[in-house]
Amino acid sequence: MSVNDSAKAGRYINRKAVNAMDASIFMRVMTYGMHHGKGMDGKKSLHRIAEEIAKAHPDIVALQGMDRFLPRSGFQDQLKRLANLLGMYACFSPSVNLLIIQYGNAILSRYPIISKEIQYIGGSKERRSILIARLQFNESNTVTVINTHLGVHAKERIKQFPILWDALVKLEQPAILAGDFNMEMDDPLMKQLNSRWQKIALQNKLPTLDKGGEIDHIFVNMPTEQAFAKVAPSDASDHEPVIAELRWRL
Repeated sequence: MSVNDSAKAGRYINRKAVNAMDASIFMRVMTYGMHHGKGMDGKKSLHRIAEEIAKAHPDIVALQGMDRFLPRSGFQDQLKRLANLLGMYACFSPSVNLLIIQYGNAILSRYPIISKEIQYIGGSKERRSILIARLQFNESNTVTVINTHLGVHAKERIKQFPILWDALVKLEQPAILAGDFNMEMDDPLMKQLNSRWQKIALQNKLPTLDKGGEIDHIFVNMPTEQAFAKVAPSDASDHEPVIAELRWRL
């Protein structure tokens, strides 16, 4: 199955799932540190990233480590290229922004993106950001999606996390938080989320980073009828895709 065929199949599956239960919404959400398309073999292939996304049929994708017009990734607009390959809406937050050269976080969505907000959270090696988007998933309902990529060093995250927390406490339900937090759930900073956010637990306890731990997470702030996640092993990046299936009542 090609990337485009997979995307079409995903749209069909999504419509069927949403209509399956009255007043109940089903969504498949992915978070993926794409490492600007550089795989574990050292080769760079955006098409390989697109294939990983397409075969999971996600409704929403939070991507970290995306390039736009950088020499290392062939001067591609990776946001536009992935959105076109997958037939999805897209928005972007440039954590690093040097003229037309950008690097940061993106959200891909099968639903229209009706608004977005970018908040910068600093960083020692490179600036980091939070991308907040509102998606219209039916005529009268929206969901807020937050995508972030926190710093590698603890001293960065200690400064970044309070800014993220301040943004999160302002959000109404339903909202989905995803990203590369560079922390496992036993970190004291991550434990703060437990008071307001439900971590979607992995069914398969695999690391989400090559030779690392579980640092890529998905959370929700609303009660759920169904919520589980899995790691989908892949060599397309140094991170593994994390895919969550969510169902909640309106």
